[in-house]
Amino acid sequence: MKRIILTFLMVFSLAFSSNGLLFAEDDSSGDLSTPEVIGDVLWVRPLGIMHIAMGATAFVISLPATIPLKKTDEAKEFLITYPYHYFLKRPLREM
Repeated sequence: MKRIILTFLMVFSLAFSSNGLLFAEDDSSGDLSTPEVIGDVLWVRPLGIMHIAMGATAFVISLPATIPLKKTDEAKEFLITYPYHYFLKRPLREM
């Protein structure tokens, strides 16, 4: 079972590690092309929602450590607020 999970994680990480290079073209013309908007809506935004959910989970798990240190606001900003504004509040195709 460990081997299957490790193989899955390796394939998953290899499949998504080089995709950033495919979209590395800098197009500063400002017009929205269909493939870029579709990629943003179908890939980046859903992955961002998962990222926000994982950040919220990490925030809740870290509460026993952040409450005594009075760092809950900083943890919330780092784990929830910044990803929320980056993935959901920004205009389409603006990275």
